[in-house]
Amino acid sequence: MDDRLPADATRARVGVTIDNEREVRALNAWFQRWGPRIRRMDDLGCGCCVDAWDVVAPAAALAELPPGVVSLALHA
Repeated sequence: MDDRLPADATRARVGVTIDNEREVRALNAWFQRWGPRIRRMDDLGCGCCVDAWDVVAPAAALAELPPGVVSLALHA
C-alpha cells in the first residue's frame, strides 16, 4: 500500500461536540473511509463534550465533511 499523502494534503482540525449525533456519525464514517489516507494526531478534545484532532488529509477528504466539523489546524 502507498501511504504517501498527495501534494494537495492539508493540515486541518476536525472536531465535533459529543452531543451532536449527526456530526459524530459523519466524522466516524469519514475516519473509516479515509483513515488509511490521512495522518491523525492525538485527540485534542476533552472527551466529555468535544473530540478534536489535527490531521493531514487530502483536500478531497476534507471537502466531504459537513460545515463546522473542519477548520484550519492551529499548529502548522
